[in-house]
Amino acid sequence: MILTLDSVSGGYGDTLVHRDLSLELERGKVLCIIGRNGTGKTTLARMIGGEIPLASGRMTLDGRDITTSPPWERFKSGIARMPQTDPVFDALTVADNLALLGGVALGPLGERFPRIVERMDQVAGSMSGGERKILGFVRTMLTPAKVIVLDEPSEGVQSENIIHMQNTIAEARDKGVGCILLEQNISMVEALADEVIALDSGRIVYQAKGDDISREAMLGAISL
Repeated sequence: MILTLDSVSGGYGDTLVHRDLSLELERGKVLCIIGRNGTGKTTLARMIGGEIPLASGRMTLDGRDITTSPPWERFKSGIARMPQTDPVFDALTVADNLALLGGVALGPLGERFPRIVERMDQVAGSMSGGERKILGFVRTMLTPAKVIVLDEPSEGVQSENIIHMQNTIAEARDKGVGCILLEQNISMVEALADEVIALDSGRIVYQAKGDDISREAMLGAISL
C-alpha cells in the first residue's frame, strides 16, 4: 500500500468529523470517496494533506510514518492535493501559478486544456470558476507525486473538460500514481474507480472494489 490511514480521527478543534477511520490506497489505483456535502470528504482531504492534524491514529506513506508531518513535508514526500475551494493563487497569473512547480511546460495537458495556454498572462482570480478549477487540476497533475488528492475537480467544469480530466487521471494511474478522488459526479467515479468508499457523518457507509462497484448502491449511499 502506498498510503494507509489506520484508525484516524480528526476535525476542527474539539469537534471530531472522523472517528477511527481506516483506508488504504494501492499504487496505481484510483480510490473514489463519495458523499453529500457535509459528510466529511473535504475534512478527510485536509487530514491527508496535513492541513488538519490527526487527533489520533496513524498515517503512512510508502511505509513511512507521516502522522505528524506538516503539509510542506508531505508535499515534498509525494502527496499533491487540489483543494475544492481556492485551487489556485488568485493574485498570480496563470503562468506564475504553473511556474511555482519550476516551469510552465504543459505537454499533452496544453492540448487537452487549450484555454490554459491562451490565458498564460491573465490573473488567475479573474478567470471563471470552471477555468480556475482546470488550472488547479493541471497544476496538481503536473506535480511529481506518489499520491494525488483531488477534491471535487469536476465541480463547475464543462463535460468535455471532465472527460479530459478523466483521461489525465487514468494516465497517471497507469504510471503508478495513486489517486484519491473525492467526488459527487457519479459518472466520473464510474469511469475511474478501482475502489469506492461512501461517507456519511464521517463514517464509511458503503465500500466496494472492481466489479462489485454498483451505481445503484452508490446513489443509495449518497442519498442516506
